Amino acid sequence: MAAREAGQVPYGYEPEDESKKAKGTVWVYDSFEGYKGQQLARLLAFAQQKGVKRIVFYPLHEETLRRMGERDAEPFYRRVDGLEELLDAASSRMDTTIDRFEGKRKKYTPMDTAFRYLADKYAGPHFAAVTEATANKLAAFDSFEPWIKKIRLWIDMESSAAAGSEANGRLHPRLQAYEHRWDPIS
Repeated sequence: MAAREAGQVPYGYEPEDESKKAKGTVWVYDSFEGYKGQQLARLLAFAQQKGVKRIVFYPLHEETLRRMGERDAEPFYRRVDGLEELLDAASSRMDTTIDRFEGKRKKYTPMDTAFRYLADKYAGPHFAAVTEATANKLAAFDSFEPWIKKIRLWIDMESSAAAGSEANGRLHPRLQAYEHRWDPIS
């Protein structure tokens, strides 16, 4: 057994409070079709309020969107270019990244595969920010239940209302069952 070593600290030293440090990663899982500066500002403010360290924007490929029921999506590169312009215009000190995994794959990527990739690449705890319409679509997948137990969902209810979504106000039964695992973005 090794002897303890005595350390010295300056008089009045107080260790940093670890609970106040920013930590975790938010995955913004969206098509970013028609994504507005107001949505981005609301998300950035909410993430800062929650004390999150990094925001990863994960644009979905057209093939993934087609399988999720969105037929008329703009090409991937146009949506990414628009998102980059929005991020450049936003004045935020948050660490933001655009992950182009689906653009490299160029095909349908199931939610489970995308979330596994993001969980392996970025530090936890993990949060996923989605619109109300996307949350309802994700809740319909069989892989939703294991993931809702691992991550916390942030649902942007206002963006669906502004877009005139048909699912406005109605949540999937699985979302209602796991309402303790998600927060509305305010």
